[in-house]
Amino acid sequence: MNRMVLAVALVLAASIFTTAVGQRPRREVSWVNPTIANVKGLEHKVLSSESLKHDVGYVVWTPPNYDASGKTRYPVVYFLHGAGGTEASDSAGFSSRIASGIRNGTFPAVICVFPNGGLSGYRDAVESMIVDELIPLIDRDYATQAEASGRALAGFSMGGAGSVRLSILHPELFCAAGSWGGALSRRGTGEDSPLLPAATANAETLKANHFSLLTINGDQDHPDGFTPLKQLFERLDIPHNVVTLAATKHNLGHYYERSGDTMLQFLAERFRGKPSPDAPKRTVRVLTIGNSFAGNACKYLKEIGADGGVELVIGTANLGGCTLERHASLAKQSESDRSTRPYSRIAATGRSKLSLQEYLVADKWDYVTLQQMSALSFKVESFHPHIDELVAIIRKLAPQAKILIHETWADSPLLKDWGITQGEMHDGIVSSYRSVAKQFDATIIPVGSSFHNVRTTDGRQVVVPDPEYDFDNPTYPQRPNQANSLVAGWYWDVRGDKPALRLDFKHANDAGCYLAGLVWYEALTGHDAREIRFVPRGVKQSDEAFLREVAHGVGQRVRAGDQTQ
Repeated sequence: MNRMVLAVALVLAASIFTTAVGQRPRREVSWVNPTIANVKGLEHKVLSSESLKHDVGYVVWTPPNYDASGKTRYPVVYFLHGAGGTEASDSAGFSSRIASGIRNGTFPAVICVFPNGGLSGYRDAVESMIVDELIPLIDRDYATQAEASGRALAGFSMGGAGSVRLSILHPELFCAAGSWGGALSRRGTGEDSPLLPAATANAETLKANHFSLLTINGDQDHPDGFTPLKQLFERLDIPHNVVTLAATKHNLGHYYERSGDTMLQFLAERFRGKPSPDAPKRTVRVLTIGNSFAGNACKYLKEIGADGGVELVIGTANLGGCTLERHASLAKQSESDRSTRPYSRIAATGRSKLSLQEYLVADKWDYVTLQQMSALSFKVESFHPHIDELVAIIRKLAPQAKILIHETWADSPLLKDWGITQGEMHDGIVSSYRSVAKQFDATIIPVGSSFHNVRTTDGRQVVVPDPEYDFDNPTYPQRPNQANSLVAGWYWDVRGDKPALRLDFKHANDAGCYLAGLVWYEALTGHDAREIRFVPRGVKQSDEAFLREVAHGVGQRVRAGDQTQ
């Protein structure tokens, strides 16, 4: 091979190596993303940006009862998404958390703005777009507090780092910045960051605007990268609070779960001072008369309520597998035998055993719920006369309480023996509960209908039994495919010497309990379940928004007077 051929070969080889190893394909940026979550107050907008030389999307959230007249002026939180996100990515989650804070009195009424930063790191043309175009546009089009004391930044990952960067480089614009999972430096110690000399140069303006910084990082998410900035801020007398979280993945959901309240409290204090510990908080008291299905529905109800700014006090007159007939029989028995106290109550004073009559007068209940055992729920004749007797006791001892009928879901191993399908069982349940609700002028909690709506949605059907699974020779810990299921289904019982594959055909799994809890939340509070951001660990991120939409849909129909679902 002559020298020229060899030289060309080497150049080509180097070029191929550089392309394969040194130059990763650049991700495409979608600058306008009008599809956003159906959350009240959210609106997608488009800015024709001179800085970017093209259109760019942004989302604005206005608080409940927003006054566009200008008589009331609102602070603004600019939330910056992480790499790979868009203006639509975090708008529903963050604004819904703000909405919860507003409802429970821990956060002032604010406007939230979600720019699209592409993959820019919020530098260069995107920085100019936000600072020179978007902020003046928001101040023109909305009733904002158009000064530094009325603006704050927050963000995740790239957006967290961008919040710190923009606030230091433009100190005249912001009074605070909060970062989740951002970094001053991801490779070095942060000592060579250009933000350090910028902070020194802008210290007087930062202090004049009473600027504060909060950085929250997981223990594996480069928390030490902010150490040089914290040390500098200490010398400059600028508040900088550093929070390090244990075992937190680089995932916004994890940061929400572990430090959502910390971030919101920080922002609230910057806008209006420390929230009063005496701020009013709504309390709803509900007594459930049921069985394990009521327990499933209430598994996450307190957490859901807390996320929505409501404290839920839940009494549990529940017994496993209990029918209306048994509840009524126990109530009669307790009248003649005071030792009949089948229900447990846990209160501040400890655990106690109560009769139904004692439970009804133990607190000033706002609601009392009733349900039939699932296997009997589609047979309206099984409700009477037992539910009539229970309603009479409730109305005598807790006349202030509104009666709610908890509609159960259709599941039974006896469907084949009964000669009916799951859908036919559901139809019978709807008919039975509708009948008793009408008789007692009660409202239905349409949990069964929400389950049915999920199960009949295209792509959500569960294939039972899994045709690919060897049920004759099951191998621990493999389980049949139960994707999209709302019930526990197949599981391994590891008690004893050898694991055994068993089937729970009726009790709700985490997704089912979450869906049921969301339906109860709307029934008990009248609030929109789509604004809830709490999600149990066992619920897939891809399912949470869908389940909230289903819960809200059945709740809307009940409030509109359609209890047929």
